[in-house]
Amino acid sequence: MVKLKVQPNELPDEIYSQKKMFFSKVIIGALALFFLAFCFNFPLDNIIKSHVAKALSSNRACPITYDELKFEWFFPKIIIKKPVVSGICFNNPAASLKLKDLIVKVQSPSFWPLGVKLHAKIKHKFSVLNIYPTIGLTSHAVKIEKSSISHDTLVKVLGSKSLKFTGDIEIESVLKFKGNNIISGDLFVNSQNLNIPPQNLGGFDLPNLPISVIQIKASINAKNLLDIQDIRIGNADAPILAEIDGKIKLNPHNIRNSALDLNGDIKFSPEFLENFGILNMLLGGKKPSDKGFYKFNLKGKLSAPRPSFQ
Repeated sequence: MVKLKVQPNELPDEIYSQKKMFFSKVIIGALALFFLAFCFNFPLDNIIKSHVAKALSSNRACPITYDELKFEWFFPKIIIKKPVVSGICFNNPAASLKLKDLIVKVQSPSFWPLGVKLHAKIKHKFSVLNIYPTIGLTSHAVKIEKSSISHDTLVKVLGSKSLKFTGDIEIESVLKFKGNNIISGDLFVNSQNLNIPPQNLGGFDLPNLPISVIQIKASINAKNLLDIQDIRIGNADAPILAEIDGKIKLNPHNIRNSALDLNGDIKFSPEFLENFGILNMLLGGKKPSDKGFYKFNLKGKLSAPRPSFQ
């Protein structure tokens, strides 16, 4: 093999390659040090905390108080110490929800909508909500997944005068917003252990209702119209078995005043009909189908529904 002669004023190519690598490492190291110096000296944590504090204090429709705001750089996160959600948020001013420390983490970049995805885990007694807000340039979205709400939390939200029940409800949802208005969304609610104990409701004595199963699939549009695609209540052993669909016109200022327009088929066990005699008056001698189902519709407000049977 013929070797090229190196002139006295020339260096081997390896030397030039090593110099290029050396300068590249120096530049990368300098950029890294500049970034670290910026993070440690620029008060970014104070800016983030001030924005969060301002957002919480300016939300008069749903006041939230807390003991302290903290920001951590390691897996960047905001920690809200001992937050308390006012009952004004759920139309029950006399109540409030004392939550465990709320941690909001930066999750990842998002491509729908284009922006930053966050993760907030909210805990109250046995309830856990995993909320994934995505902050976009022109719109934002909120996703709820792997979340469960216990009856303790629901009773606190609904108030002492609401229907008493026990059980846990699982929730999955995706909502898209533009400003403060909902553009679209989907909702799935599921429970496998719902039970309604004996109680007096609106002057009527309800017997024990071990419903067990309830499933709700629905979607919502920009006009606050909740499209109920399917509601399933009860199983083969439950005193009530029903399938329902229809629409609910939501009242964003007072959910209890939302307007119902629902239709469905419902079946009652003989024991339930015997223990809840007033129901026979509502049925008015109407005959069920071969499988024992009655057709019905539900009108009125969410707080005072008016059922009628066909």
